Amino acid sequence: MSNATENSVRLLELGTGSQSGVSGGGPLTGEQSALVREYIRLIKRWDRAHSLVSKGDLNHLEQRHVLDSLTLAPFLKPCSDHLDIGSGAGFPGVPIAISRPDVRVVVNDRSKNKCRFLREVKFRLNLTNVEVLQHDIGSRSWPREPFDSISIRAVAPPETAWSLAWPLLHEHGTVLLHTRERYTTDNKDFPQGVVLSCTPSARGWITVVGMSSAA
Repeated sequence: MSNATENSVRLLELGTGSQSGVSGGGPLTGEQSALVREYIRLIKRWDRAHSLVSKGDLNHLEQRHVLDSLTLAPFLKPCSDHLDIGSGAGFPGVPIAISRPDVRVVVNDRSKNKCRFLREVKFRLNLTNVEVLQHDIGSRSWPREPFDSISIRAVAPPETAWSLAWPLLHEHGTVLLHTRERYTTDNKDFPQGVVLSCTPSARGWITVVGMSSAA
């Protein structure tokens, strides 16, 4: 294992990737850190044939993707249902599932090959709280029950991401967005939605958007 990976996993075990003051967060256990290491190994092995991540990110998975994903975990309610739209190689859904075994995580992508990889990750890591769903969210045909929370990372601009996600939410559910700019609670850029909080993260902000009472 590289020094970068060792250092990043050490940070995970110390809880550096968690947002303080939000219920449900905490450092990874030794077992969870081992699962993260195996997950990174699987990405690098599969990437040779399937190009799961950009070449520039392949040697920076821990800092740019794993830690970034784990910043969302404390925002999930205990024993809830979470949907990760456009998971790709599994970010942020797989790190969330590893760190929050109490949460049922549905990882979604429209790519057949990426869903094959996600099923391999589920099997190899024995992630019993993960379900892999190949589906094009943009098609609007959604036969499933609504979710307590939804993440949609690097799929579309924040306002577009919200428009894709909100029809799949429970009435009191939330969409977790990584944003480069800070949104205030009086922001009106999310139709049917309202900004509940905007928390600093290492790469910008975590913007939590919920359903407007007028929706």
